[in-house]
Amino acid sequence: MSIRNSPMRCIPAAIVTASLFWLGGCAAPAPLNYAPSSVLSATGAVKVANFVYTPAVSGKVEPNQIRNTAIGSVIVDQNIDNFFRDAVFKELRFVGVKTDSENVVLTGDIKEFLIDDLGYSVDWTLIVDYTVKNNGVAVYTAEKTTKRHTAKFVNVFGALNETVKVNIEEIIKDPAFSKAIN
Repeated sequence: MSIRNSPMRCIPAAIVTASLFWLGGCAAPAPLNYAPSSVLSATGAVKVANFVYTPAVSGKVEPNQIRNTAIGSVIVDQNIDNFFRDAVFKELRFVGVKTDSENVVLTGDIKEFLIDDLGYSVDWTLIVDYTVKNNGVAVYTAEKTTKRHTAKFVNVFGALNETVKVNIEEIIKDPAFSKAIN
């Protein structure tokens, strides 16, 4: 069988196509949609308020850009602070936390969201400082760091959502967070 008739001849084209999609270059921003998927359960009540995306505030990236190390930019269709706030809201509600508290408020500071995609694999880093205030007084503060390693050509949006979910699960599993919202 010659290479011309071989199914293997499609692999280079598939890799180039996937690379172009990943880099985003001149393409329209990629749509983000977070679907909660935690198998944890929790109780309590909290209002999920604003999150801040520090890399965008400091000018390192655009508000709708996830910092990455390879050529090109990861630009999405919504600001990272809003995406993350909505993901936290959805995940907390999904695991059983009531999200309608008037007095207990959760905010956060997304310190780092990095996709190290230079090379043959991808390292994901997400660092978030969470704060819970009860009647304006801080009753919980914690920094949660998530580091993950994936293959280069996995489902990018699935890997991104999993990284976000794992980070949010860190506060759900934290007894001090549970105490702050109960």
